[in-house]
Amino acid sequence: MKQILFTMFFLATALISAQNGTINGKITDAEEGNSPLLFAKVTIKETGTKVTTDVNGTFKFENINEGAYTLICSFTGYETKEIKVEVNSKTPNNITLALGASSLSLDDLAMVYASSEQKDNTIKNN
Repeated sequence: MKQILFTMFFLATALISAQNGTINGKITDAEEGNSPLLFAKVTIKETGTKVTTDVNGTFKFENINEGAYTLICSFTGYETKEIKVEVNSKTPNNITLALGASSLSLDDLAMVYASSEQKDNTIKNN
């Protein structure tokens, strides 16, 4: 009787875990010949689950329930990208995504700095 219960429990666990999928990916730098981006952040929008890329720019989400998800890929100084992914237990997703540099220019940064400096002077003069 114990063997039958153990076998049923084992099979039920195997069936439940078999319905989970995997998302594998690599984040690269579009500006630098697709070199890997270390420590880029990848988030599953629907669950809030986050990982960071390793030294090879790769990441992995395991045991993800089947369904449609949105991955948000970000890295400081680069454009944030969103990509739709369909997860199923039969086929792991292998994603390669190249992030381009942010469009914030040095002129924009200088304007922000000058604006904040002007506010500081106004406060001091009053």
